Amino acid sequence: MSKKQIFEFIDNNEEMFSKIARAIWEHPQMALEETFASDLHAITLEEAGFRVTKGLRGLPTAVMAEYGEGRPVIGLLGEYDALDGLSQDSCAVRKPLVEGGPGHGCGHNLLGTGAMAAAIAVKKAIESGEISGTVRYYGCPAEEELIGKTFMLRDGYFDDLDAALYWHPSSNNAPWKGSSLACISAVFTFRGLTAHAPQAHLGRSALDAVEIMDIGANYLREHLPRTVLMHYSILGNHIAPNTVPDRCQVWYMMRAPKRAELDAAFARLKEVARGAAIITGTEVQSVEIIGSGNDVNANSALGDLMGKNMQECGGPRFTEEDYEYGRKITALFTEDQLVNGARAFSVPMEHLHDVFEIGVNPMPEGFMQPMSVDLDMSWILPVGGANCATWPIGVFTHTWQATACTGTAVGYHGMLFAAKTLAGTVYDLMHDSEEMKKVTEEFEASKADHEYVCPLSHESVPHRVK
Repeated sequence: MSKKQIFEFIDNNEEMFSKIARAIWEHPQMALEETFASDLHAITLEEAGFRVTKGLRGLPTAVMAEYGEGRPVIGLLGEYDALDGLSQDSCAVRKPLVEGGPGHGCGHNLLGTGAMAAAIAVKKAIESGEISGTVRYYGCPAEEELIGKTFMLRDGYFDDLDAALYWHPSSNNAPWKGSSLACISAVFTFRGLTAHAPQAHLGRSALDAVEIMDIGANYLREHLPRTVLMHYSILGNHIAPNTVPDRCQVWYMMRAPKRAELDAAFARLKEVARGAAIITGTEVQSVEIIGSGNDVNANSALGDLMGKNMQECGGPRFTEEDYEYGRKITALFTEDQLVNGARAFSVPMEHLHDVFEIGVNPMPEGFMQPMSVDLDMSWILPVGGANCATWPIGVFTHTWQATACTGTAVGYHGMLFAAKTLAGTVYDLMHDSEEMKKVTEEFEASKADHEYVCPLSHESVPHRVK
């Protein structure tokens, strides 16, 4: 089975893969709760002849499916968690299906299904004897909270991989040559002393501590490097206002281009929390790291190989119906919004009004993607990634417009292009040992001065903040 036949196999099974993506879109589930998607992927891979493991340590919705034997062992990374509050019909106007419900505003219904489609196509090529090696699909839960792949890494599920490949929905077609933001996700828990509100002088308010911490954090911003970002949310404690709250939590995410810069900033945030506790007579009961992601060590050799395959595929094949739908979406944006959305994904400005990006535009060397991912594995093995166009130019992730597009043919056509890109890249790595050698040599050089330390303790348990 040639690479051309791999591409044809994916195209010929467009209906099956699109139905799977749509079914997951219709059943959006939050981090660590993705039972529908993980079951559907496991069943599909079992029927395709893979050796399937359902559930990994602490991650019941994780899937690991393997075919072939020997080296190289190439992993294809999938995801399928949805986002809270992004329920949306697949139409070009704001129309929640379930008010306040979850939706696939980051396109993970496409991300996981596209990687799975690539794995099945590679399996066909291995069966034919055209290539040899082992292909392994990973269904990775809870990416949105930077949980799944970091826990899987900690527990050794990627240890024998020679390389891993990843893609993400986007408005651009671009192999990764840069990095993304390192991130720490942590919950600060304060404990105080309860009292009846009219006798508040007897109590010590944990809520006061959280609010003072947030004020301090906002003053801290001025004294951090401009590249450090902070976002937070106060978590509900379900205590009525006639009682001094003795418990309160605040959830922080901090991001920075480099892990060392992030760690230094996070240390200062913890000092702010300690100060808030002193001021209010409370205590910082715990600082729990619930998720983390290092800056990505993108492998340029893999990026070049993925870019070559994107060119061979010829870009996403959007139809006139897709363009009609896309124009309705882009008509909702002001010119400034369109420009900002394009820049977020490094879409060339000369393509701003093309509705869809169908060409391949390699990201500039060193381009910092404005997102964080749980790809810490990129510091222990070669990882290649690419963005593939699944919605019109100008659309941001985590929006109702993105949710709408990922439930339509627009999203499916981008997903099929991604599947061919991934499958073609695996084919090249298994077909030509020199390609694998280049990838490995670059990786070894890139990590020479970097010692990776997993941010999660062995005792940490995956869980979602609610």
